[in-house]
Amino acid sequence: MKTKHTIVISALTLVSLLMTGCHFLDKNPDMRATIDTKRKVQLLLVSAYTPANFGPLCEFSSDQVVDNNAPDKAGHVQHRNPLDKMYNEIFAWEAIKTDGGQDSPEYIWEGCYTAIATCNQALKSIEELEAKGINMNPEKGEALVSRAYHHFILANVFCQAWRDDNYNKQALGIPYTTEPETTVKPQYERGTLYDTYAAIERDLEAGLPLIEDSYYSVPAYHFNTKAAHAFAARFYLYTRKWNKVVEHADAVLGTSDESVLACLYDSKWGRDLGDPEQEQLYWIDPAGKYNLLLNTTMSQASYTIIPSYSRYQHNGTASEQSTQASGPCWSGNFPGFPMWTYGQEYGSFCAKFLWLFEYEDKVNGYGLLHGVTRAFCTNETLLCRAEAKAYLNDFNGAANDLRMWAQGYNSNGRMDTLAGGNVNLTAAKIRSFYGSNAASYYVPELHNTDLSPEFTISANQKPFIYCALHFRRLETIHDGLRWFDLKRYGIEITHQRGTDPIRTLIWNDDRRAFQLPQKVLIAGMTPNPRVHKGDFVSSESVGVAAPNEEGHLSTIVFPESKAGITIYTNDENN
Repeated sequence: MKTKHTIVISALTLVSLLMTGCHFLDKNPDMRATIDTKRKVQLLLVSAYTPANFGPLCEFSSDQVVDNNAPDKAGHVQHRNPLDKMYNEIFAWEAIKTDGGQDSPEYIWEGCYTAIATCNQALKSIEELEAKGINMNPEKGEALVSRAYHHFILANVFCQAWRDDNYNKQALGIPYTTEPETTVKPQYERGTLYDTYAAIERDLEAGLPLIEDSYYSVPAYHFNTKAAHAFAARFYLYTRKWNKVVEHADAVLGTSDESVLACLYDSKWGRDLGDPEQEQLYWIDPAGKYNLLLNTTMSQASYTIIPSYSRYQHNGTASEQSTQASGPCWSGNFPGFPMWTYGQEYGSFCAKFLWLFEYEDKVNGYGLLHGVTRAFCTNETLLCRAEAKAYLNDFNGAANDLRMWAQGYNSNGRMDTLAGGNVNLTAAKIRSFYGSNAASYYVPELHNTDLSPEFTISANQKPFIYCALHFRRLETIHDGLRWFDLKRYGIEITHQRGTDPIRTLIWNDDRRAFQLPQKVLIAGMTPNPRVHKGDFVSSESVGVAAPNEEGHLSTIVFPESKAGITIYTNDENN
């Protein structure tokens, strides 16, 4: 599956802020920015991070939101509008064609490849400076790890989840670019998912040992050492190399309870500030030990909670199974972070959903929305380690990591605690709580062995995996990472848009990989397949057309189904 195609990357993607794109314009070469000193490379790498926020695209596709215009339990239907028509397509898992602005697939694609282009130019300049005997290790480390990370985002958004070598060597990857652009329409190989992940790992492993925090004025806005280790922990969690997850998480958190608890988010402190705006700022404090890497983004995400645009929200069944539900060591709603609830018809949101408005025209009220997202934080890294320990059969260690995560969010003393004040979450309590009833409610059925026969979970491991996924659902609210968890475990979810029939996204549905941006498809890049396998139609068995190797509908097949019929379609609009 290594066919060559032209990839369209806009001028913004082809050039970074400091290297400019004059290489393909009829301009005097002397007008180009020359990156010929160590300091210039450092300044260039400030732009080696995407301004795009993948959170809304992934969150609105997941089970973290519902459609307020769908009938509720009493059969009531509302008439709310989304912030943009794009969200109608996102929620229905359709190809997004209505918008190329902020938070769209196109913006994510361009934002990541812009950051990658910056890294490539920096690495080219670093090579030239190293030839002069200048030590460029810290800069090289940052560029390599950032390049790996932005390809990692693209792979998780636009590709299927990692499964096993047999599948990965057949599944489509994304173009892994490693050289500065010198032509207008360069040719790329999309390659396989295996190729993509192998390249990510090479860059990550090569870059991480070179990183030095001393040259960063504000480390939280760069790939500092702990942020790079946190990225490695997440990467190896997704690729199921459990020992490496623990190794890199230990480098972030330490190995003692004291070291872990000292670096976790303290929700009690946030609450005690007593000012919603200050609580929001506390989430994204660059001096907070819990924040490992912060990204400033150009995103409209925060506007989706405004009542006027509240069609798709975190409420109803989404909140009843997460933030408004009990857990293994608390009852009632999750006490961990402040929630502002406009009412059940609107939904609720967490203090981390901060936005900043930059006025371009104060008189007319025009400007740009900025958001600060937490790409990596200690709490999520701790949950990576807990999940890995469960697979390594270190159940007491996994339980203790899960306990410490809860400890950081025990803001009002509402969790079950011991005499010393520690949260009382033991391996026995996890086994008890995540029995058959709780497991199906908080964590729907896993399809791990369907994804790969190598991806097995023993009966002893399962309660701890359920707990880790439950806690991750809470930890990553608004961030989009829940979507990646749904993909890597094949968790099936349903969406109902308005009064349309309920749509089901089953474990192997092609729509788990977002379709490439329209401009990229128009340029000839191979699209992601779009064979629907989950939408319910009726209880009668009927023949349906399956696509042949060229993607055309031809052969008639009768898929097995207990509850209904599976639809196969090659409609690019869906």
